[in-house]
Amino acid sequence: MSETSMNPGKVLVVDGSHGEGGGQIIRNAVTLSCILKRDIKVINIRANRPNPGLASQHLESILAMLRISGATTSLTPKKQDTSFDLNGTSIPRVSSPPGVNTNIDLKTAGSCTLCIQCILPFLMTLATPSRVTVIGGTHVMKSPSFDYLQRVFLPTFNLLGNDVKAWLRAPGYFPRGGGRVELEVNPNGGKFVPFNLTEKGSLVTIEAILNVTPKLEKHLPEFRRLISEKTPKPRIEFRILSFASVEYFVTCEKSRAGFSYLVEGRNPEPDQVFKAITTVQKEVEDFLVSSAAVDTFLADQLIIYTSLAKLSDPSSAESRLRTVTLSDHTTSAIHVAQLFSPQNKFQITKREDGAHDIVLL
Repeated sequence: MSETSMNPGKVLVVDGSHGEGGGQIIRNAVTLSCILKRDIKVINIRANRPNPGLASQHLESILAMLRISGATTSLTPKKQDTSFDLNGTSIPRVSSPPGVNTNIDLKTAGSCTLCIQCILPFLMTLATPSRVTVIGGTHVMKSPSFDYLQRVFLPTFNLLGNDVKAWLRAPGYFPRGGGRVELEVNPNGGKFVPFNLTEKGSLVTIEAILNVTPKLEKHLPEFRRLISEKTPKPRIEFRILSFASVEYFVTCEKSRAGFSYLVEGRNPEPDQVFKAITTVQKEVEDFLVSSAAVDTFLADQLIIYTSLAKLSDPSSAESRLRTVTLSDHTTSAIHVAQLFSPQNKFQITKREDGAHDIVLL
């Protein structure tokens, strides 16, 4: 990242209640503060949520970034704080610091993948490789699972010229957590590149993962039949765990996508799993007939990299992606990116089939 792209200036105030008002704003603001060496203050954190303030997974991600980056804060943040500040200008400017070897314990079943989403862009800017173990939840409601990280995000991210690997050392889920994800990051020195993910090409494979509790194991033939009826030649994987979920992963010639449904409750019934399969199958069908190339999870995670590519080289080409729908998380990511680099403008166009083109001009 060039010195000209780092504009310390005055304190940048980030309203944590903007839009969906969740963790996406916190994660992206902290990441960009550390990479661009900006002094920020985040206010109104999750103000419109039932339990306002920092949740444990947000707090531990912030503390990890402070430790990894060397950024400082006037007052160490704590759980349920509704504001915090982070002084990115305190990070040494002379040269890129070396990689890290550390553990991050989320202390709950908070999402390991969302924590990785926060720290990965910064780790990419370091001088040498990093190895990080994140302890928490690997399959969490409304968050991309480890399987998604491994089968969709990382293959896409690495096709953009990066080199990141992840291993599942132990699964973790609500309420205990305790899952362990090991991450190996070979940095790019902060030289992010623009990309174009607007075409998916022909379908290559569909993989289905079905996680069920021991009580539901006797229903596996019925679940398999339902999956096979509407899915063209799926590869089906079953796991017996303490929760139930359905995950579909689509590989096309030029893109990947993932869709999932985590069944609520600790004692799921067969009907809930049948509903989950039907729901996810419909999302896969909608994706395949649409012009979209990426799913909503991938879109919101890639926005920060479009911004970093333009900041790395303002004269570089546009970054483009085409997503199924424009999610609240994606619009939050765009909002934060614009706060840090208002000179770079996003253009959003809705297509006739409902897909959205997002272009960073």
